[in-house]
Amino acid sequence: MHETSQNKLAQLISKLGIDYWYDDGPPLYYTREGLRGPQFKAKKVADEFADYCEVFYTKNPDAPDRSILDFMKEFVDEHLLLTDEERRWAPQAIREVELWLGASMEEASAKFMSYSGLERNLYMKGGYDKIIDWTAKPLLEDPEIIRLGELVGGIQWGPEDDSIVVHSTKDNQPSTYRADAVVVTVPLGVLRREMISFSPALPTSIHAGIHSFSYGALGKVFVEFRSVFWPLENDHFVYYPSPTSTSTLSTPPSSFSILNFATETANLYVMSGSNQLCVQICEPLTQHIESMMSPSSIYEFFEPLFSLLRVDQTKPLPEMVSIEMTHWTQDPLAGYGSYSIEKVGDDPRILYDALEEHKGQRLQFAGEHCIFEGNGCVNGAFETGERAARNLLRTLGVVYDGKDTTTKSVSP
Repeated sequence: MHETSQNKLAQLISKLGIDYWYDDGPPLYYTREGLRGPQFKAKKVADEFADYCEVFYTKNPDAPDRSILDFMKEFVDEHLLLTDEERRWAPQAIREVELWLGASMEEASAKFMSYSGLERNLYMKGGYDKIIDWTAKPLLEDPEIIRLGELVGGIQWGPEDDSIVVHSTKDNQPSTYRADAVVVTVPLGVLRREMISFSPALPTSIHAGIHSFSYGALGKVFVEFRSVFWPLENDHFVYYPSPTSTSTLSTPPSSFSILNFATETANLYVMSGSNQLCVQICEPLTQHIESMMSPSSIYEFFEPLFSLLRVDQTKPLPEMVSIEMTHWTQDPLAGYGSYSIEKVGDDPRILYDALEEHKGQRLQFAGEHCIFEGNGCVNGAFETGERAARNLLRTLGVVYDGKDTTTKSVSP
């Protein structure tokens, strides 16, 4: 759960009795040479660049967009107070943002850079299940309300009651549903690939907005070991590739090495007591890893990274118990990716403005890609669902009572 100071779902943590862990303890930083000491200040230079970048585009909103990496290199080249080491390593340290965006610094937008350095984030032990189950409880009282396993292929929409027609299939059997209104919550990647047909066609501004920004590919790999071999007290281990790293967007996957990519590894032992690590990766590495089928091959690929994390470098790694990973880039229902991002030249505001322009339509859209504050996050997606509901209440002439999901009475 991200940005808990402004995340309305955070109040459900205590109300639903969800166990949690704030993961904002000091991380350890690694390079190919091993653990870096307290005088490794490249991350602080990256933080300074993030501040500079935000101020620059605030003062110069019409300045041309650039990749984060290009802008960062210019920043360190012109900075008069950096050591040679800081000048070399700061562009690698900014790659930590890749593991927030799911996109490489060569392509990610400096103008819309999302930097998570100040906000507190937490892990909910057990995931979002309690929130989902609590939210769905009143709907599940009627077994006909929620239909699972149906693939929507087309939506006809209009301005009147019963003018919405949804076409779906399940086990190759077609179904048709009629409604007064519809909220489309599929991922941005599904919309960009036009996997659902709309009749009539979507308004020009909404169609342009859908294609005005990009879809990222964050990936996560969970590895359980027979015993813990990494530092016990730190929440995260951040690895920066060398400035001379050879892997680029054009590097063939067959030549990939884990040590040529930035990674962030979560210490699940300190959070939950399990002998597990969770490694976050970004594109193009995500597509490569998620396409691999053999657990042993995946582990072999990550083994050099795990070796760096050993507290005792004289001892071999313990036995791997299990390995699991996301498969979002292989999943059509996930839109072949994870969530929306901005690459150079993108402008998500085109979609936000288009949705506001058409807020009186009976066809509404919701999801993390439909909001600026909280985009890419569950809380952002959640807010857009409630916003779409408020829009439809006005359109249908239903008086809104002012309550939403998190303000109504909550009982575990």
